[in-house]
Amino acid sequence: MHFLLFNLIMLAFYFPSLILHEYGHAFAARLVGLRLKSISIGKGEPFLRIGHFSIARKQFWEGLHQSEPSEIPVSRGQRAIVLLGGVGANLIGGIIILILSLLFPSPTMHFFTQPFIQVSVIFILFNLLPIRLSSGLASDGLQLKQLFFNKNQRIS
Repeated sequence: MHFLLFNLIMLAFYFPSLILHEYGHAFAARLVGLRLKSISIGKGEPFLRIGHFSIARKQFWEGLHQSEPSEIPVSRGQRAIVLLGGVGANLIGGIIILILSLLFPSPTMHFFTQPFIQVSVIFILFNLLPIRLSSGLASDGLQLKQLFFNKNQRIS
């Protein structure tokens, strides 16, 4: 496959993977009893808003899931489930695409399977790195590290 075309396809899968990742957090939050407040792609004033979902022009390569504040305290384990929901969604998405490509083999499916799975793996690995993002927010990996290695941290 031509290198440039392959990279363009991977770039095209970036935003669907980012949205899948953020909705994975929302689904996991719902499992532990939290309600969705918003899902934002990018930072700043949104140029597109559909219900609880919005897209902004600045730092559009980052996403953010927010849950409504809960009257019931959220345990460390529940918070970890929410944090891992994003990478879990990327993992499940990659596995589903792999299974579909095996069940329904075609040149088109083969053409798109490898880039989607690679983007999914990149999302999983990158989000588990304990780093600060360009927006200053902590990555899922850094939040997990703080959650389990800083026992005095208040959990919201």
